[in-house]
Amino acid sequence: MADVPLQAGLDVDPWVAAGIVAGAASGSFLVEEEVRGLFQGHRSGVADALERVGWWYGTPLFTVPASLLTLAGGALFDDDDVRDTGLLMSGVLLSVLFVQQPVRIAVGRARPSAGEGHLSFEPFTFDNSRASFISGHTWSAFGISNVVARQVDRPWASVGLYSLATITALSRLYADQHWLTDVVLGAVAGYAIGTALWHEQQDTDDGNMVAGVDAAPVRHWLVVRFRI
Repeated sequence: MADVPLQAGLDVDPWVAAGIVAGAASGSFLVEEEVRGLFQGHRSGVADALERVGWWYGTPLFTVPASLLTLAGGALFDDDDVRDTGLLMSGVLLSVLFVQQPVRIAVGRARPSAGEGHLSFEPFTFDNSRASFISGHTWSAFGISNVVARQVDRPWASVGLYSLATITALSRLYADQHWLTDVVLGAVAGYAIGTALWHEQQDTDDGNMVAGVDAAPVRHWLVVRFRI
């Protein structure tokens, strides 16, 4: 079992990074109603099409098969890089399942489409209309784009992958399914988890990633533990 701090790969002091994230979240929270009005007031056929692209890129209907097929392809052709990419993608999706989903249930924030405003919370509910915080589509999109871009290590791939992740984030606002804070923190969480997973993979001597992930606090860090 190996431990890797969640701040792995960041080039700034973790407290500074935490402050930046907190500031971004706070700023987003203050302008959520205005941002919603902006997105809902500008509809078009092109925007509708891009919304569908973003939805598909972040949905488990795409991400789960894509991860499993990548993993299977790497195993079938004995390609360690492809196999590790599939495992990294799977690790991101496991973080959505075991972290994002429980947070969503615990917070119970009303979606914008519910018409209850951005201050409406009903903790510990399974009602999908109260599944706004955090955006799972955005978490998955940024996490997967991060790890695949690092694995491919080509500028064109990074531009394409992060463009898709950004379209996914914006699509959730356009579809009136999430508030701005939900999307901002989803992007941060996905990127951070992807970075931690990738650095752990790089530090593994035999190059083998793992099939499970959990989290535990160690001093003031959140540590991700990987287990075969």
